[in-house]
Amino acid sequence: MRQPPTCVLLVGLLAGFPLACVVWPEGSGPGAREMPVAEALQRRDRGEAVLIDVRSPEAYATGHIPGAVNIAAHEIGVRAAEIRKMGRMPILYCG
Repeated sequence: MRQPPTCVLLVGLLAGFPLACVVWPEGSGPGAREMPVAEALQRRDRGEAVLIDVRSPEAYATGHIPGAVNIAAHEIGVRAAEIRKMGRMPILYCG
């Protein structure tokens, strides 16, 4: 089976593809380790992580993972303090 391309953010989750994603801040940034979608969802369900949809508000409104917070990618830096105050590992995803 052909492997999906590595991504900077979680992709395919809304489409139902349990492939892989990269989470931040573990390893922070594009060099962060990949995490299977199932693990990301388990961490969310255990209250360890918060899912952050980094698409535009318009894209978020068309559909997103239940419970995900919308913070557009270009706002991540200016809203970093807000993300830290959530007290959970942020898992950034798109799509």
